[in-house]
Amino acid sequence: MNSITREQRIYAAAGASVLFIISLFFNWFGVGDFNVSGEDAVPSWWILLIFAAVAAAVLVADAMNFELPPAVRPAPWAAYLTSVCFIVTLMIFLEGDNRKFGIFLALLFSVVAMVLAVMHWREEER
Repeated sequence: MNSITREQRIYAAAGASVLFIISLFFNWFGVGDFNVSGEDAVPSWWILLIFAAVAAAVLVADAMNFELPPAVRPAPWAAYLTSVCFIVTLMIFLEGDNRKFGIFLALLFSVVAMVLAVMHWREEER
């Protein structure tokens, strides 16, 4: 992972956050013809949507050297927002039965986004 550049790591984390948003609309649970998407499985799914979208936007702004307000430090914000998405998705994953491919994708994308955002944060703190 050290061979990829800073911008590649940031864009990959932002892309994983966008893919996480898309996976919210896939089937997460189901039996037969009855399916439940991420927006039905997560009580306040729109909060995850906002967190992932803000994380992606902050990461892209950081990669493009866009000047953000001083209170918004992109790396810690992205790490926090992506970690919340991961933790909530993991909780839903562990409590449900009859999982479908959508929750596996959501879990994968949230892990990738979180790991890359935390790696970026650690690099920025050096």
